[in-house]
Amino acid sequence: MDNRDALRILHYVPTTRFSVGGTVRAAMDICSVLARRGHEVTWLTSDATDVPDSWKQGEAGCPRSVELGPLQSLGRLGRSSLNTASRYIEQADVVHIHALWCTSNPQVSSLARSHDTPWVVSIHGMLDDWSMAVRGLKKRLYLRTIIRGMLSGAASILATAEEERRQAAKWLPRDPDVIPLVMDMEPYASLPGPELAREKFGTGDEPVALFLSRVHEKKSIETLIDAAALLQHRGTPIRLLIAGTGDDGYLQSMKQRARDKQVSDRVEFLGMVVGDLKLSLYAMADLFALATQQENFGLVYPEAMLCGTPVITTRGTDIWRELQEAGMSIVDRTPDAFADGMATLLHDRSALPPLGLRGREFVQQWLAPDGIAQQYESLYGRATGR
Repeated sequence: MDNRDALRILHYVPTTRFSVGGTVRAAMDICSVLARRGHEVTWLTSDATDVPDSWKQGEAGCPRSVELGPLQSLGRLGRSSLNTASRYIEQADVVHIHALWCTSNPQVSSLARSHDTPWVVSIHGMLDDWSMAVRGLKKRLYLRTIIRGMLSGAASILATAEEERRQAAKWLPRDPDVIPLVMDMEPYASLPGPELAREKFGTGDEPVALFLSRVHEKKSIETLIDAAALLQHRGTPIRLLIAGTGDDGYLQSMKQRARDKQVSDRVEFLGMVVGDLKLSLYAMADLFALATQQENFGLVYPEAMLCGTPVITTRGTDIWRELQEAGMSIVDRTPDAFADGMATLLHDRSALPPLGLRGREFVQQWLAPDGIAQQYESLYGRATGR
């Protein structure tokens, strides 16, 4: 990229912990790709737990990480943090704020306004119908008061899929723009294969269904456990692997459910799995299953597909139409529907690798990093008036 076209882009994410959900991973992938394309990218956060060392050390071609002081009461930035944030925002061409319900986000937009720096807000599925039905009155009040100025003054409000745009538009001062998330595909260029996961988690003759996501009630893990019980009753048992961390109370209730359904020997809870071991786990699985009630973009879907693993999920994800176009299985969020869908996929396991290859090729075209990055560059260019 010509240096004259390079932008100084600041991304603000309050907490950089993968355990809080996909928003962090999504924002980091955007930053990685933009930095490799020659932009000066700053990652501003109050918790740098999962920030790569290369970012902290300011390596060439990487975003630069700046850690603010810890968030104060009600999740707000303290005075010292605001002063630090102000210096970096003043130097930026554009600020990109991620998510809605963090009370520090409108503080950052106010700083941007004070420096006449345009800002963009990514809503990350937080205005989807399911999300707005949970504590809806509180969220509607928050929209009309605390973050009203952040949204009305934004150069762009950004959704990741047409389905998200449709659901969010009724809550916003104007229609969102739509740009898919950037997928950093470098880790998927040379895959580790299933051996790492087999060594760590063991092998068996039964088909493997993998859940890999945040452990949360909206993910409906109970649907998968009940589906596994149905398949066992039908004489076609599967091995269900649950990878992820989250709400401990919900996790314990799911372990008890597996015992109650008499499938505790076939349902295994793996905890957090990352890096090459995560990619190997995708590769080891026959299929990736997520019975979600609501999912924004859901990076786990293209992750699984890039590893050649077919997907079965629900219309609760904003990208279900794109997944269906790729040949993935979209079913109702019931144990019977998932049991039937998984049985259909597993009826001929020799057909799974070609389906997985189709999914991988679809994602490589749909989410080609340079093509998506150009859309972000165009968005930032409009915001800055270039």
